[in-house]
Amino acid sequence: MNFIKVLGFQLEVDLDCGSKDEYAIFDEQFEEELEWVKETIAAKKPDVVILPEMCYKEDMYSYFKELSKKALVVAGSKYNDGINQTAVFYKGELHLIPKCNASGAEPMVRTIKKCSKVDFMSRRLAERTFEVKGKNFVVLNCMEYYQNAYYIAREVEDFFGFICICSNNNPKVFLEESRAIHNHRENVYTFMVNCVSTYKGEDYGKGESYVFGPIQGHEKEWLLKEGITFDDHCSSILKLDREASYFYGEFTNCFSRFGRSDEYRNNPRDVEVKNLRKKENK
Repeated sequence: MNFIKVLGFQLEVDLDCGSKDEYAIFDEQFEEELEWVKETIAAKKPDVVILPEMCYKEDMYSYFKELSKKALVVAGSKYNDGINQTAVFYKGELHLIPKCNASGAEPMVRTIKKCSKVDFMSRRLAERTFEVKGKNFVVLNCMEYYQNAYYIAREVEDFFGFICICSNNNPKVFLEESRAIHNHRENVYTFMVNCVSTYKGEDYGKGESYVFGPIQGHEKEWLLKEGITFDDHCSSILKLDREASYFYGEFTNCFSRFGRSDEYRNNPRDVEVKNLRKKENK
């Protein structure tokens, strides 16, 4: 069974905004979080690592570049000359992908040309598609998921799932979109990683990261007993609260669904949710 190990980090960051750029303030707490990120990666040895939007720190370049020789690293995003760029490290190379769908809260929405669904599917999708262990992931930045994921799920046959990074103050809207997507595609995943943030001193990013995808019913029963919470949708696998934390699991989209089968394998495996505070990891 070709399981893919996915590790997603919900980080806390302070955001601010100039005339055209948003930027993150990387304080001492964030530096501590990055050390916990490294420790967790070393322990889990994932195939995929995900950090939220606005959480890419250039000091991590060499670390992520080396890590990406063995894993797909979606290292968050940052603004560059007024454009939010998704930082993806893949096979030892950095890909900076300009975000082409923005919300009304972002400065760049006033300067970029609106990207249509047709344009996105025909010209923008390929550079956001990355292969891991023979499976394709589509990496999207916040509103790119909200605007396009439904059409990708309906029109693209061969892919494993979505990785979406966010700095989102209304995750419930994205959750509703995920429910619609997964009503139609039960064998793909959404790994939604949102940050917990403040914006000019006030609460902004809500966290509440989540995973949707194929899961066997009795696996939900086991996860609930283990303290893993999830949404009431049949494809909901886990959801986080509003603390700096991570989720980990081993996932496949090719498995036996019935426990009585001689070929039975459970899905997902080894799911774990933990707070990043060291005192709670002891």
